[in-house]
Amino acid sequence: MTSKEWKNYKFSELVYILGGGTPKTTVSEYWNGTIPWLSVKDFNSGEKFVYTTEKTITQLGLEKSSTQLLKKNDIILSARGTVGEIAVIPHKMAFNQSCYGIRAKEEIINSDFLYYLLKNSINLLKHNTHGSVFDTITRETFDSIEIKLPPLETQQKIAKVLSAIDDKIELNNSINNNLEKQAQALFYEIYNNGKCGTIGDILEIIETGSRPKGGALTHGVPSIGAENINGFGVYDYSKDKFISAEFYNKLNRGIVKSKDVLLYKDGAYTGKVSMTLDDFPHKQCAVNEHVFLLRTNKLATQFFLYFCLLDNSNRQKIHTLACGKAAQPGLNQNELKSVPIKIPNIEDIINFDITVAPIMKQIANNAKEKQKLAQLRDTLLPKLISGEIDVSKVEIDDILTNQSADKLLFREDK
Repeated sequence: MTSKEWKNYKFSELVYILGGGTPKTTVSEYWNGTIPWLSVKDFNSGEKFVYTTEKTITQLGLEKSSTQLLKKNDIILSARGTVGEIAVIPHKMAFNQSCYGIRAKEEIINSDFLYYLLKNSINLLKHNTHGSVFDTITRETFDSIEIKLPPLETQQKIAKVLSAIDDKIELNNSINNNLEKQAQALFYEIYNNGKCGTIGDILEIIETGSRPKGGALTHGVPSIGAENINGFGVYDYSKDKFISAEFYNKLNRGIVKSKDVLLYKDGAYTGKVSMTLDDFPHKQCAVNEHVFLLRTNKLATQFFLYFCLLDNSNRQKIHTLACGKAAQPGLNQNELKSVPIKIPNIEDIINFDITVAPIMKQIANNAKEKQKLAQLRDTLLPKLISGEIDVSKVEIDDILTNQSADKLLFREDK
C-alpha cells in the first residue's frame, strides 16, 4: 500500500455528531423505563463496549427531551467534565447532554475503524477542548482535527486485527464474571447460616494511604484511588496515578499486599470493593487517602471479607451510612466497623477459602492476561492507524498467541 492511497479529512467530514439530553427528573413517568440512558459513569471503565446503564428512561421521556437514540455500532464519547471516555453501543441507547453520539459515514469510514481512530485521537481531542469552567469537546473540535484515512478495505483489516485483541479481552471478562458468580454461590452457602455480628468483629487492620503534597505523579509507584475500585479482576490501567519510590518507602500505612481488600470510602460510589492477588493489579503499589485497606483477624479470611462486602445488601448498608450525614458521602473507620453482617463459624469460612482460592487465582491470572493484551493493542494501535506497520503483514493468530508487540515489530516497513 502506498501513502498516496491515504487521504486527508477533517474529522467532522467522517461522522454524524449527535447531541444528548436529560428528561425532567421531576416527572416520574419519564424514568425507570426500558430504554438505557447513558452518562459517563456507565462507560468509564476502558472497555470497548457498554452493555448496561445505571438509569433508564421511558418512551415518553425520550419523546419529551432532547436526548436521541443511538443504534448498534454507534460510539458514545464523553465531551464535558470527564472528557474523552469512549465506548461502542451494542444496542439502542439514549444518552445525556454531556456526551456526543458519533455515527460513522459508512461510505467513507468503517464504524469499527472509527472507534479505534477515536481511541487513538483522544489526547488530540482533549488538547482542543474549550470552556472556562469545564473542559468541553465542542462540534468545532471535530472541525479542527485533520486525519489521514486509508481506503475502506485497509480500514476493515486494521479494525479486524485490533478487534481480535478486544474480543479476547471481552472473553476474559465474561469468563471472570462467571467465575465470580460461582464463588459468590459458594459464599452464600455459608453466609446465610452465619450468626449476627459486625464488620468490625472480623477486622484486624483498617487503614488508608496518602499522596504527597502537590498530588499524584505521572510515573513511579502506582497509587490506587477510588477510580480503580471496580471489583476484583477489573482495573483500568489508563487511570493509574503514581507516587515516587522515595515517598512509597516512607509510607507506614496503605502499602498493598496480596489478598488485601480495598474499599472506596468517600464519594458518590462509597462502598465499591476490590481485591488484590498474585501481583494483580500491580507487583508493588499503595492506596491513597480515599481507599480503605482491609485485613481480617482470625475470625475470617480475606476471600470471605471480599464477598461479604460485595454482597448487595451489605453494600447498600455501607452506602446509606455514608450518605446520611453530609452532602459528600463518606465513611470513617468506626462507621464501617459498625455495619451489621453475618459471620459463619471459622471452620466453614476456612473450607470456603480453600474451595474458592483456585477460582480467585484464575480470575487474577485472566486479569493479568487482559492487561498484556491491552498493552499489545495500545502498542499496535498508533502504528496501524498511521500506516507505520503494514496491516497486510500482521497475522491475527500470531498476535493472540505471542501477545507481544515486540514480536511484530520486525514486520514493520523500513
